[in-house]
Amino acid sequence: MADTATILPAQLHHRNYTLIHAPTQLHRLGMAPRFEQRWRQAHSQILGLADQCHRLAVNGLTVYQGGSNPGEFQIHQNVNMANLESLMATAPLPEQLTLAPILQTVLDRYFAEKATGQQPKNGEIIIILIDHEPTDRLAIAKQIVAASQKLDHNDELGIGWLQVGDDYITKGFLATLDDNLRQKGAKFDIVDHKPIQQISASEPTRFLMDVLKD
Repeated sequence: MADTATILPAQLHHRNYTLIHAPTQLHRLGMAPRFEQRWRQAHSQILGLADQCHRLAVNGLTVYQGGSNPGEFQIHQNVNMANLESLMATAPLPEQLTLAPILQTVLDRYFAEKATGQQPKNGEIIIILIDHEPTDRLAIAKQIVAASQKLDHNDELGIGWLQVGDDYITKGFLATLDDNLRQKGAKFDIVDHKPIQQISASEPTRFLMDVLKD
């Protein structure tokens, strides 16, 4: 049987893949029933998508995780599935999500590597897993608009947001990023978002293509 990576769309090959894993504390007043189970219920979808990214990644899967305090984060390079499960099980759980420092670091690294010819020819896909609205929403939107203006073509860099759980405020934030950034000056639409339950554990390719093309 052929390696599944060899039959995937050509746009997904020759890329770097980065995963930002950003859970917050399990219990929050006013959350929907069974909210505390949100990451456990999404486990198979996360691993299926991460495994696909790992097999495609030219330089191995890179994982970023937030720290316990705002602005803190950890970087894990060349992560495999066993490593990822361990990282997810021991992830810091801040009360609030501060995401802009992580995203800016990822974007700065991308453009630095592009400038020095270290990026694979097709670019990079960034997958962001969140369960709650970030505290730095405006900064994140500005970062993505600024990044889009530096791109040479629309599928060079894709940012895919996956919502874990069903917090309606988070859903609204992600919809705004997905739909309104061109109005804010983005050169290309480089964002796609979906609830994690819409990502089949066995067929993550559609989401990865939507990140580039949607």
